[in-house]
Amino acid sequence: MHPNGSPKTFLRRLLVLGTIRKKTLAILAATFLSSFLLLHAVSQYVLLQSFKELEIHTARHCLTRIGKELAAGLEVLDTLNRGWAWWDDAYAFVAHPTPGFLAANLGDETFAGMQVDMVGFFAPDGTLVSLNLYDSRQGKQVKVPAAVLEVLKKNQSLVRHADPKGVHKGIVVFPQGPMLFVSRPILTSNQQGPVRGAVVFCRFLDAGEIERIAQGEEVFLKVATLAEAKESPQQLEIIKKMQASGEKMAISANGAKSMTGAMLVDDLFGKPALLMEVTLQRSVYEQGQRAISVLGWLFFGISAVVCLVMMLLLDRLVVRPVVVLSDAVSRIGEEIDAEGRVGIEGPVEIRRLAASINTMLEGVARTTRLLAGKNAQLAQEIAERRELEQEKEKLIAGLQEALAQVKTLSGFLPICASCKKIRDDSGYWKQIEAYISAHADVTFSHGICPDCAEKLYGDFLDVEEALKK
Repeated sequence: MHPNGSPKTFLRRLLVLGTIRKKTLAILAATFLSSFLLLHAVSQYVLLQSFKELEIHTARHCLTRIGKELAAGLEVLDTLNRGWAWWDDAYAFVAHPTPGFLAANLGDETFAGMQVDMVGFFAPDGTLVSLNLYDSRQGKQVKVPAAVLEVLKKNQSLVRHADPKGVHKGIVVFPQGPMLFVSRPILTSNQQGPVRGAVVFCRFLDAGEIERIAQGEEVFLKVATLAEAKESPQQLEIIKKMQASGEKMAISANGAKSMTGAMLVDDLFGKPALLMEVTLQRSVYEQGQRAISVLGWLFFGISAVVCLVMMLLLDRLVVRPVVVLSDAVSRIGEEIDAEGRVGIEGPVEIRRLAASINTMLEGVARTTRLLAGKNAQLAQEIAERRELEQEKEKLIAGLQEALAQVKTLSGFLPICASCKKIRDDSGYWKQIEAYISAHADVTFSHGICPDCAEKLYGDFLDVEEALKK
């Protein structure tokens, strides 16, 4: 037998303990699961979305910086161009071209030092005066392709300036590739006119230039003309999406590791000319995922610790007092001890419950004592009633017997008119007292009535006085 009671009591205790713990664990598990799902939903649709928006903003900012880098390149090129456009020697050269000017001022070293790929001089009417092209890969000047001349001839507005302060700068797409293009009117060193023509400075957006910009932004940069981009289905889809939305930028994810940002760049004429694509690592998104993962594991760890602490506190403050209370109530019930009481221990709620149970037990004890008294009184009444019933039965029996005897003397009795004898059923005449004694429980004693006494003894004594005595 278990030291705390019978095996049945011990089994019930384990059952109560297990039931409370299971229900508590189920409630805690449901609570933390709901909280975890809520945290996951908030993380996915709020926090992670914020990280996605942040990386989109980062990609847009990167594209904006690349656009500014192109604008800065144009500004550098324009600064170089102003030094040549506002120069008396250039002013004189356009009016009277001489090979000495070109040999003295446009050597290979000049192109390499200024990082310029093409320099051209044009007359006021747009006629070509001189056009020199430098190949940075070969490190020398090369012949200008006819296609380049064709583009300049077709777009005469690029090399004509009606306004002395006017400037044309931007991107111009040549068959050899896109170029940063700056054209200014040729004036004297004092910036006086009239306009003597135009000087053009150009720089190719070649692989080296693109690599330089990409390294500055720490991204992978790819530049394609609009015609080249339309030949790629993927890039064509990006272009259509941007044209449909009216935006110049589009950001799309390539997966969990990288994302692509695309930007349409207008040429000098204000038309889309280049598609620039940057590939960025999704470091912000990855950091967001790591942060959410850490948050999830942290929540899981805190939940486990909270569950453990709550189970320990529950076991100490609730389960044990409840089990002790249950054992005490079960013991009182098994022993049928009306005077038994449970111990008042544990938290306030358990103590109140124990006090209520004790109050109930006191009421049950009072009721039991009252019922015991009533039962004793009832048993006594039953015994008295049984005695009365027995006496009643005896009385009824006597009455029945008397009734039977009375019935014996009922009817007509033949009696002698003189001696008062009675004739029985057999025809014999008997003294009246003998007949009645035989048929009824009657015993006669002899006496004398006043009339007979007066008749028989009136002459000898006072009859009235004698009868009184």
